[in-house]
Order: sequence, then structure tokens, then C-alpha cells
Amino acid sequence: MGLPICIEKVDAAQERLLYAFGSPEDVVGYVRLNTATGDIELVSLSEPADGPDQRYYLAQVVPRLQAFHDETRYPDTEQWTA
Repeated sequence: MGLPICIEKVDAAQERLLYAFGSPEDVVGYVRLNTATGDIELVSLSEPADGPDQRYYLAQVVPRLQAFHDETRYPDTEQWTA
């Protein structure tokens, strides 16, 4: 059985989108996606109360954001199982 991963767009300013990521219950970090270049910047990480290390979530989120950029698709929320 996989682990649910969620991302949610929390801010959009010019060419930069801020996404929160983590489990459906807990935000474990924030990343910024530059829609012009596809660059992804880690903004912050917090220690999850329970469950996998936040780096696991980050490793799942970065390829998903790169795919969004490649497809020129920037959803407000998305959830998948990793």
C-alpha cells in the first residue's frame, strides 16, 4: 500500500508559485516553482509529527512539479499515492 502525497498552491505571484506539500493531514514543507524556468526552490521543511521523513515527501514532490512545468499545467491541488 502506498503513501498519500498532497500538494496545494498557496500563493501565486508573477512567475512564482508557492506550493505546500505533505500528507493529507499535515504540511511538511513549502517549495516555490518558477513557471518561466522550471526551477524549484525549497522554502521550508518542518519535522512531521508522525510518519515518513519530510525528505521522502520532497523527493516525491519535485518530479511532480517538474512534470507540471513540462505540461504547462499548474493545478491548485493534487493528490497521489507514492
